[in-house]
Amino acid sequence: MLHLPAHPAETEPARDTTSAQAQIPFFDAVERGRTREVEAFLAQGFGANDVQGYGFNLGDSPLMKAAQQGNAQMVKLLLRRHADVDYRNENDGETALFRAAKFAGSDGVSDAYVIDYRQTLALLLKAGANPDTPDRNGGLPLFFARTTWVIRALLAAGADPNAATRNPPLIEHAHDPARVRLLLAAGARPDVRDAQGASALAAAAGKGRLESVRQLLAVMSPDAVRGTDADGHNALDAAASGGDARIVRLLLAKGLPATEGALRAAVAQGHLQAARLLHRAMGQASWPSPEADATAEARVYLLILQQKPQEALAAYRTFEAVACGRKTPLASAVDAGNTEAVRALLALGIDVNYQTPAPLRSELVPQPHTSSGLPRLVHVLPPPCNDASLVPAAGAPTLVEATLPVGRLPFAPAPGTESVLPSPGFWTGSALMRAVERDNLEIAQLLVAAGADPALRSNYPPHASAQTWLRARPPSHGGSLVAWRKLLKLNRR
Repeated sequence: MLHLPAHPAETEPARDTTSAQAQIPFFDAVERGRTREVEAFLAQGFGANDVQGYGFNLGDSPLMKAAQQGNAQMVKLLLRRHADVDYRNENDGETALFRAAKFAGSDGVSDAYVIDYRQTLALLLKAGANPDTPDRNGGLPLFFARTTWVIRALLAAGADPNAATRNPPLIEHAHDPARVRLLLAAGARPDVRDAQGASALAAAAGKGRLESVRQLLAVMSPDAVRGTDADGHNALDAAASGGDARIVRLLLAKGLPATEGALRAAVAQGHLQAARLLHRAMGQASWPSPEADATAEARVYLLILQQKPQEALAAYRTFEAVACGRKTPLASAVDAGNTEAVRALLALGIDVNYQTPAPLRSELVPQPHTSSGLPRLVHVLPPPCNDASLVPAAGAPTLVEATLPVGRLPFAPAPGTESVLPSPGFWTGSALMRAVERDNLEIAQLLVAAGADPALRSNYPPHASAQTWLRARPPSHGGSLVAWRKLLKLNRR
């Protein structure tokens, strides 16, 4: 029997599903939550287990994308089409469940589908997703979970809180008492340590989480409590940096030795009560002298602890006179939310409205050596900021240096006569502006009570005041907004 080739019009051409040109509309439909379009693509030959071969998310599967976005309906569709629930991206090692656990709790809005991470996680776990599959770096879904309900769901599905990993979940979640409680109840070892020897106890102490510390101390052995990391630091060292005096007191009572290193760490960050506890535990009659490279904050706080307020104020003012854009101790304390340090500094009688001196001029300077090539705003400061000792560190361009490749600009100062500070790390505004920006009402109240002016404008663009900051970024809580408006003397509108 003679077989003739089919008529060309009757031959179905093979559909391209692997090129970027073909894949883009398919994966775009998955990302945008267009289930009908995805169903049509699947009917045309695309697969639920196709792997993205282009772009930033190279190696992702459709299920991974849908899980990351919390699109439960898309996840359900792809699972019905036999999507591999345990597929791992060969680049980062993550799975669909890993993505769902990692992004659950993140903010997001979509007008194309309902964002439902709870159902997404439930669907993946019901389909048999392994909750202990690590990523390329050994991280586990338990480690990246952002909320207690995700941790609870993973544990209920059999996740091992003691799975071998260099990122133990108990250490990552030590800052949250509810998460610590869940993990300990599931059998997490309280004495677990990471690759550097750091413990969950040290992590909780360093972040000032008293309740987490209490939970861990209740189940840890004395040897585990006294354990040190690779650098020889223990939980008391971490507590000194964290600054919670209650935690310092607890750990001292557990027999951890107070050291000069811990004392200096507490002093440097203005944790005065913790420093006093450590100093008393060391049994020394006098406080240590400041080290040669001690910061301005450390010197001022040490004088406060030595009960030398006049000398502390003089040291503060000396630094203030040559700060030239560097943060003052008060600004640093506000940034850290250290109410204790703010109170101590204000008690000295410092200038609560201090700002970096107004610049002689602010100019946009070409930056031909940057990747963007866009100009940068730089500020030329008046004396004493032209002192050579205050010029930025090597590698930070001055105005003259920055413009050499394109020729000297008419406004450029003579070399060595004026100093230009780069924008990174440069501080403008007042302490009150920083408190408003960080939504710290308690510290703002202390500053206003000490004479901070809510209407004072910054010396630098955009010349905003604390009042302007509040108008631009009001706090999310209505009650807090009322208190802020009253404090900053803003009339209702």
